[in-house]
Amino acid sequence: MELGAGNLGKLMAILREGYGLGENRVSEVKVVDSGRVNETYLVSVLDGQTYVFQKLNVYFNSVESIGENWNRVALALKGAKVGFPEIIPPKNSGWLFHEPENGAYWRLTAFLPGRKPDKDSLEEAGLSARILGLCHGALNVPKPIDLLTPLDSVEFTNQKLCSPSDFSDILNHYRGHPRLGFVTPDIKRGLDAARQLPTRPTFVRVFVARDLVIHRDCKADNFLIDENLSSLIDWDTVGYGDPLLDIGEMCRSWAVSPTKPFYRADLAAAIVAGYRESGLKLSSDDYRLLPATVRGLALNLARRYLVDALAEAYFKWDKDAYPSLYEQNLARGRHMLDLAEELLNREIELMNL
Repeated sequence: MELGAGNLGKLMAILREGYGLGENRVSEVKVVDSGRVNETYLVSVLDGQTYVFQKLNVYFNSVESIGENWNRVALALKGAKVGFPEIIPPKNSGWLFHEPENGAYWRLTAFLPGRKPDKDSLEEAGLSARILGLCHGALNVPKPIDLLTPLDSVEFTNQKLCSPSDFSDILNHYRGHPRLGFVTPDIKRGLDAARQLPTRPTFVRVFVARDLVIHRDCKADNFLIDENLSSLIDWDTVGYGDPLLDIGEMCRSWAVSPTKPFYRADLAAAIVAGYRESGLKLSSDDYRLLPATVRGLALNLARRYLVDALAEAYFKWDKDAYPSLYEQNLARGRHMLDLAEELLNREIELMNL
């Protein structure tokens, strides 16, 4: 994606007004294509520094708290041997630059070196889980850090425990939609799968706990591997929850193959082993809940993707792989439904990783 002259001029005005980075200091501004949620740019400065500059998505609630929470996490992680993108405060006040004329919020952070992990590497899966464990420890020992107005929008955190009504509500909300008939069999698959999630209190608590601070978006893309200091990035949705949700999201994101069998038990085992080395002390009973936790996360994503298929809405459309947003989201939803069914069929095996 190219950065047009008009957009570049606007960005330079914000950098100059908000951060004192005028044209005499900035050498280059580039679009970052991987910013699915936030509009993202790399800003290179003549003294050799590089920054990540982001316009925060308007759909985040409590956006004013993001900058303060980001800083509180940074303070907690100092000395934890984990890379964290330091936030650069604007000249006026606070941690974010606010455009009053349109309500937009911008964030400037230091660029971190590193590369995305190899998702087929057991070693890098384990290393990333150790990074997560170190973060959990620093954020919660001796007690959880305080956060401002945690972001609880399930549309961004994927932390909701799906119920059958979450799928049946899609049928009611989109009644009369021209494509509803094509999506209805998938919605009913989701409804049936949601009915088979555990209902015992120890499992339900994983999705309702609010006593520990967790990342809440532990996709593989949010880890950076570096020979000096590996990192966990993208802390926009940091909040309170159960550590199994972060471990489960790692497994869902990392250990899921596009072809059957979808769930790679060896990668999931590497993640669990890595977390056990450095993370919070979880019991064997906790880890036995992991396959069902991954199943619940997969079903929530399936629900979101099926809704997105009907609404033809998603943050980023891969036009090279799919002819429309509808096909992309329907395929993603079906993949998550397939994963949930496989996890249920293999649950006894996977409970003992």
